[in-house]
Amino acid sequence: MTTSSSPPAPSYLTEKAGNSGPLSRLRERVRVRARPKITFALTAALLSFAACGSTSPGGASDAQPIQSPDDSTGGYFIATVAPGMGTPRATLYDSTGNTELASFVADSAGAGLSFWFTSAPAQQTRIALRDDSGAGNTYELTTNYTQVADTFEPNDAMNAAAPMPADGQMTAFLFAGRRDTAPDPAAYDDYYRFTAQPGALSIRMDDVPADLAARLFLFRAADGTEVARVSNGMRGMPLSMSVPALTDAADLVVRVSLWDETPPASSTGTDLPASFTQPYRLTVSQSQAAP
Repeated sequence: MTTSSSPPAPSYLTEKAGNSGPLSRLRERVRVRARPKITFALTAALLSFAACGSTSPGGASDAQPIQSPDDSTGGYFIATVAPGMGTPRATLYDSTGNTELASFVADSAGAGLSFWFTSAPAQQTRIALRDDSGAGNTYELTTNYTQVADTFEPNDAMNAAAPMPADGQMTAFLFAGRRDTAPDPAAYDDYYRFTAQPGALSIRMDDVPADLAARLFLFRAADGTEVARVSNGMRGMPLSMSVPALTDAADLVVRVSLWDETPPASSTGTDLPASFTQPYRLTVSQSQAAP
């Protein structure tokens, strides 16, 4: 991922480069001909609406809107087309219908189709259905939305850093749903602020999802100067940062971010990336200096 520029790390800590619960569910059914207008309550209740799609050209003009709830974190949709006549193809567009995001087609005639895609809060995605051979078959699309529940969000910037729990332990997700036409690497960042007392300080990240490589930064809250950073470039591997003993109390900010490129925002099938369902664990430990 691309990160903002920051002062170089001190010589005692350098970055190593190597190889690279859901809160709610929302079920939707979209009927292509009906073009229904759908709104979602902030309470993310289980909602449904009819959804059958007839195949015409199946372009952006035929795409129907599906919108995620306006929750705090965003999440992902799992979409399915039941087996039937012909070979169904589903094409995803952005909210304007001007940009194609992805296209998925069944393995063979008569087979069903399944795919998933991510969504930021209150983000609209348009989906068009057609028969891949151009025949005039009708399909039904069912979508189920799952919010990626992260109690520390929104904390994607230093000025929105979440207070660290008193015990210095927290679990959260390195996840961000698609917004507009492309993933925003900065949306994956998590920031946590705390006050460190004089003494030794260590920060550890465990349970890193197998599809991600992460890195850790430590900043001074007062001016944003970088104190330390660490990464290993290996997906699914833990990180450990040790900082020389502090002589004075200091307000600090930990940043958790991606080391490499952002995960895919959509794919065929129903097998989800581990980072959608597995939170990482961050632990900050302090050993106070002797009086």
